[in-house]
Amino acid sequence: MRRIRSRRNLPEVELTPLIDVLFMLIVFFVLTAVFPEPAIRVNLPSATGEQVPEDSLTLILDIEGRVFIGDREFPREQAIERALFSFGEGMRILVAADREAPYGLVVSLLDDLRSSGIGSAGLLLEAGEER
Repeated sequence: MRRIRSRRNLPEVELTPLIDVLFMLIVFFVLTAVFPEPAIRVNLPSATGEQVPEDSLTLILDIEGRVFIGDREFPREQAIERALFSFGEGMRILVAADREAPYGLVVSLLDDLRSSGIGSAGLLLEAGEER
């Protein structure tokens, strides 16, 4: 007796909904991406200088002497520890101090960085010349 084979249709996968979901995920990640624009706004002094290197860590010092990395505030000691770790990994350390910040606060931060073992730290400036 011969067996009659019934041919099964293979299930088909609809690609349109998958493409829609993929497109929405791409849009989500593009819109939530972190851009290098600093979240803490400081009025930087202006002068001539070189471009900021990509592999750098920026410590932001505001008028009140608070230290930020990115948009998070850190105690001074913890910010210096993070800077020391990044410096050890080959990153350049930059200080973005508000132009209205007391000179003593900027010098104190630079001195703390140097005494912790960071050989050099740059100051972040706005392009142009001070008037």
